Amino acid sequence: MISIVIPVFNNGEAMIRECHAALSGVLATLPESAEIIFVDDGSRDGTLEALKAVQREDSRVRILELTANFGQHAAFSAGFDAVRGDVVVTIDVDLQADPADIPRMIAPLRQGFDLVSGVRMHRQDPAMRRFASGVVTRLVTAMTGVRLRDVGCPFNAFSADVAKSLSSFGELRRFLKPLAVRVARSVTEVEVAHRARAAHHVRSSYSSTRLLRLFMDFFVNSISDMFAWVFVGSTAFAAAGAAATLVLTALWVAGRVGLRSAVAGAAITLTAAVVALLGLIGDYAQRIYRQSSGRPFYLVRRVYDAPDVVQQSRVG
Repeated sequence: MISIVIPVFNNGEAMIRECHAALSGVLATLPESAEIIFVDDGSRDGTLEALKAVQREDSRVRILELTANFGQHAAFSAGFDAVRGDVVVTIDVDLQADPADIPRMIAPLRQGFDLVSGVRMHRQDPAMRRFASGVVTRLVTAMTGVRLRDVGCPFNAFSADVAKSLSSFGELRRFLKPLAVRVARSVTEVEVAHRARAAHHVRSSYSSTRLLRLFMDFFVNSISDMFAWVFVGSTAFAAAGAAATLVLTALWVAGRVGLRSAVAGAAITLTAAVVALLGLIGDYAQRIYRQSSGRPFYLVRRVYDAPDVVQQSRVG
């Protein structure tokens, strides 16, 4: 079975129906059975009612209603925890990614790959957004060693084992693709079409502020060993500086160097010691944060399964 996971937030009836129609046309050409999981990420308009209407017409549709707006990656994670298929495809509701590419995305999974990463070709986004996406991709690549051409592409395909394994990584699930690359045994990329955003949905759910916040979350969660290395390096430098200061002080007493040299050595030693202390404090702070951040990644208010409505509460 193929599971399609689609986060939605205040998208309205027109976009829900367009997305469902496009997916239905593609899924009808595939030999496998399928389910379409819409994750309502705390919509406040008529999105949920539109999803229920679509579900009444198509029993493949399942709806996860989250209690609040947790963000796109949390919505994907909620969908991953609910999938029933052995293949999981993620795609945005705005149809900038063409559902017609789904067969090409899942084909490598049938050949043994665990993760297929989409690469958006001829992107139709504004220049500033393309620039910001390129910068983030390069930074994430440099920081993690994950070699992907389009880290931010939401159109991807996973084996169910990889998708479900991500739920054990807590807050790190916010960075699904870099994390999935590390979990997957084999990864490949597929170039996919990218289309202009529909006229009735011209605004991206990811503003510049949200992109910046996501990157900062990624940065903070990716520097697990940085503070430790800062502490070790600065401590070693401070120890060497202290030894040099003692030598310079002895030479000053002997009249072989000026007082400024001894003072400079002491200043460098003190600076290194302060940096080492900051590294130690940073390491402790990060450990405390990870141990105390027991907040749920998402909360499910209800799960709607056709033809009946099943009400559940789930914490992720």
